Amino acid sequence: MERASESLLSGVNPELARRVRNMAAALSARGIEIKVTSGKRSTERQAALYANRANNPLPVARPGTSKHEQGLAVDVVPTGARTSSVWAAIGEEGEREGLRWGGRFSKRDPPHFELLGGGGELVIDDSKVIAQTKEQAGGVQVIAVFCIAALVIRLLRS
Repeated sequence: MERASESLLSGVNPELARRVRNMAAALSARGIEIKVTSGKRSTERQAALYANRANNPLPVARPGTSKHEQGLAVDVVPTGARTSSVWAAIGEEGEREGLRWGGRFSKRDPPHFELLGGGGELVIDDSKVIAQTKEQAGGVQVIAVFCIAALVIRLLRS
């Protein structure tokens, strides 16, 4: 990724940064280049964006509620055409990396990607169960995933 994107990624959760880099590499192989336009934000920056939300076509979270303030979200845009098929490819690759995509929010926000639950939730995506780690002040909490749970969920879906 280009220097400005790397600079923004340096301020976010390392797991998020790793997944965004993987997403960018997969997209590049498909002929789509992306850049990071927003990473971690201060509460003051989030408040300024919120105050100006009427002039923003995308949704803006209230200060204190944005994953950007926690370093758990980024915004990306394609460097080329911004067609619906390009956005769909970007969303697909982000979700493949286990990220929550703002393109699926009720108030759509296609540039937005975040770690699910700050990296500690169980993510179920039809054929896979992903355990993510969640860093906490007292250490690292690991969520254990049992194969039987995945089997039961798969059976219930079929």
